[in-house]
Amino acid sequence: MNKLTSVVYAGGTDIGKVRKQNEDSILMFEYAHSNVFLFLVADGVGGHKGGALASKLTVDSIKSSVEKAVLQAHSGGGYGSDWLTLTLTHAVAEANTQLILEQKKQQEFNDMATTIVAMLVHDNEIVVSHLGDSRCYKIAEKKLIQITEDHTELQKLLNQGKIDRQAFEAMPMHNIISQAVGLLSEPDISTIKLNANTKDSYLLCSDGLTDSISNAQIQHILEKNSNLENVVDELITCANDNGGADNISVILVKFETE
Repeated sequence: MNKLTSVVYAGGTDIGKVRKQNEDSILMFEYAHSNVFLFLVADGVGGHKGGALASKLTVDSIKSSVEKAVLQAHSGGGYGSDWLTLTLTHAVAEANTQLILEQKKQQEFNDMATTIVAMLVHDNEIVVSHLGDSRCYKIAEKKLIQITEDHTELQKLLNQGKIDRQAFEAMPMHNIISQAVGLLSEPDISTIKLNANTKDSYLLCSDGLTDSISNAQIQHILEKNSNLENVVDELITCANDNGGADNISVILVKFETE
């Protein structure tokens, strides 16, 4: 596989049409002289500004943890075969620990939590970790493929065979999450390893997008515009045109190789 030379990306977050505050946080960051990129979408939950605080603290914590790992790699540790996976899962777990400590410090925010979908990239390798129902999609050969599985009570029932797909689609419990940063002392972090391919792109988003726009609509917008910033703007506009019932966050990532 050819060496990855650049990562092209764009993102945005919007309050939507109904909510009084944007409780989502996003991050698009390249660590200097490392060819390491970090992309995060966090969707906070918890009243009285708790959701916004949870998502921001989580994003800041993960960014800091990855930075420490990059510095250690540069100082002699190197990037081993499992570096991406170990670094990202540790960063998410550490963010969970820090958020629970913050809940105890600030009692008014003791119910705050946040979803997270995180992508860490180094050279040709990608790792995606997530908790909750913020998603990562792969766009390959003009097809939109969901590569994360929602951590929700309804998805759990479907996986256990207690409901079928038809009942799953009809039931109104899609947003009751079973995993999140700050929800459990030892969360079950889902992690996926991928290879960067110049033919593929990736979409990270909060449920404010996917609850407002169908996969077919997302795919149509992706197909008709190659400029990532324009695509991000159009996805957010479409979600708002469909009611904008929640905060909307979107990151698009595309790879270029020699």
